[in-house]
Amino acid sequence: MGHYGTFSQPNGGEFGRVGSAWLKWRLKGGTAARAQFVGSSCGLCATEWDVRQKNLS
Repeated sequence: MGHYGTFSQPNGGEFGRVGSAWLKWRLKGGTAARAQFVGSSCGLCATEWDVRQKNLS
């Protein structure tokens, strides 16, 4: 994966999907988007992403 990650893929690829979910959670308070990042059973925790959490609520 190059410097731009998956952003050159349709809809930004996997990085675009995750970035969009982060913004939906942090800027719009989306609870479904929040579930991708928070908790031991977060949505990204069940994928190949290396997830580390600190002070997320």
